[in-house]
Amino acid sequence: MFRLVLALALAAALASPARAQDIYPSRQITFIAPYSPGGATDLVGRLLVDGLKARLGQPVMVENKPGGNGVTGMREVVNARPDGYTLLVGSVGGQVIPAATFPAFPFDPVRDFTPVARTAEWAAVMFAKKDLPINSLREFIDYAKARPGQLNYGSSGYGSVAHLVAEVFMRQSGVAMQHVPYKGGGTSMNDLLSGSLDVLFSSSPVAIGQTSNKNLKMLAIARPARLANLDVPTFAEGGVEGVDQTSWNCVLGPPGLPDAIRDRLSRALVEVLQEPETRERLRKVGFEAIPADAATFAPFFRDELARWAAFVKERGLMEKQ
Repeated sequence: MFRLVLALALAAALASPARAQDIYPSRQITFIAPYSPGGATDLVGRLLVDGLKARLGQPVMVENKPGGNGVTGMREVVNARPDGYTLLVGSVGGQVIPAATFPAFPFDPVRDFTPVARTAEWAAVMFAKKDLPINSLREFIDYAKARPGQLNYGSSGYGSVAHLVAEVFMRQSGVAMQHVPYKGGGTSMNDLLSGSLDVLFSSSPVAIGQTSNKNLKMLAIARPARLANLDVPTFAEGGVEGVDQTSWNCVLGPPGLPDAIRDRLSRALVEVLQEPETRERLRKVGFEAIPADAATFAPFFRDELARWAAFVKERGLMEKQ
């Protein structure tokens, strides 16, 4: 009898995790957006939740947890139980570039996050102030080369995607400008419009909102092809090759997330992103859907870590302690 009871107990213990995964999800799923509402990370997360609710049969919500340049929200996911109910709306600018740029970044992206799916991308757009006597990227390059180091450019912060795209542009074109880092997009756009900034590197979602603004010039977009809803030439069209580094978004889980739960989430996310309605909703606000399941995204995530670390080292952009 004792052996029978022991065998049943062991069977139950071994079966319970499998049963928990088989019935996942059984309650609300929370996506942590580690920045304030309205940014690229937040927007992508919110555009996905309705489709996920329909596929997973449970409530899905986005919760903003800003603070510490995203560290507050990231830490909540890193420390969460690996049960699939607390996930991170991540990005190359949130987890990859900071790990390469800032020695004090508190997370190891490979150790501390489980790649679930890649979701969407946006591209950096190069704006110029209205009063610059140029009307194309080629004209700007000639103008800037005649004034080395005299022009300034803004970005959303040191080590941001926009900053690194600007560095790629300067490397590829031979232009030299002074960097003015900002903590947010609103102030930098106001400074461009007022004329205190010569150039601004911002995002395609910002550009979509400025398409009718005659008080600025959009010179180029950092992607291989033009966006369908934004008629801005690529850097290659303007004569500068190699400036096509788009910024991707993703979903990450805590370390130790079981494969079965990861794959259930991954399949659902890819299905949502393949829906024409979802793709169009993303496109209208400056994003393109680029779904990739966990099996495809995980090696891509590691490759991006290596690629950006090499670039930061090459350009001497690692923050000094």
